[in-house]
This record gives sequence, C-alpha cells and structure tokens, in this order.
Amino acid sequence: MVWLRYAFVFLAVAVGVAQVVLWLDRDPGLSFGGALQLMVPAMIAALIEGGQLAKRERARPSSARAWRFAGVAAGIATLLNLALAFAGPQVAPEFAKLAIAPVDGRQFWLLLAIYAGGYFIVNRFFYGLGAGNTISRLKAHEERERG
Repeated sequence: MVWLRYAFVFLAVAVGVAQVVLWLDRDPGLSFGGALQLMVPAMIAALIEGGQLAKRERARPSSARAWRFAGVAAGIATLLNLALAFAGPQVAPEFAKLAIAPVDGRQFWLLLAIYAGGYFIVNRFFYGLGAGNTISRLKAHEERERG
C-alpha cells in the first residue's frame, strides 16, 4: 500500500501542478513553470509517507530504513517521470522535456540519471521530515491532553 499511495500522490501532484501551470501560462507574457516541478511530486509523496509511518509506528524511521525508502521511491519516481515524459506536453510539459532527447542518446540517460539522483536525495530528506513533523505534532497533542 505504501508504494501504491506514493505513486498515486506523485502522479496526482505532477499532473495537477502541470495543469495549473498550463492554465496560468495562458498569458504569453508570464511563465510559471520550471524544473522544480519535477521534484515537487516526490517531495510531497515522501512527506506524506514519512507522516504515515510515524502515525503507524509512533517513531521516526531508522537511518537504514529511510535510505531504503529513498532508493525504492527514487526508482518509482524515475519510472513515473519516464511515463509522464512520454505522455506528452499536454499532460505535463516540464516532464515532457525529457522526451525531446533521443532515447538512445547520452543526453536522455544523463538527464534521467540526474533526475533519479535528485529523487533519491529529496525522498530521503522529506521522508524523515514528514516523520519528524508528525512525531512532534503527536507529542504536542498528547501534552495538551495531559496538561
């Protein structure tokens, strides 16, 4: 369930943000999109997963568990990035920029490796952040109830 939820959140945020940016970019003088759009879905999905883990286990993840999560989540995010890249610019224009480079070329694989590395780092950081925030919120709630 964790990975299915992660993938769903990633796709929902990626497509949702892309559609909002497309709508905002109707005015030719404005440009709202940017490369950060590629990382935001992973940030939000990892934040949610970290929070869910903390609610379930009432503890922060161990370092090893957080790194394992980051690795698997980066793989999922990279695969979803590929799917969105080939879905076309009407779905997610920023993701579609990857598909401009030929698949058998170095540029394509270099960009994909850079994205995968970014996803790895972002997932690790935001997974821990989500867990830490949830633990702090749970402790504060318990103190208020006692207090």
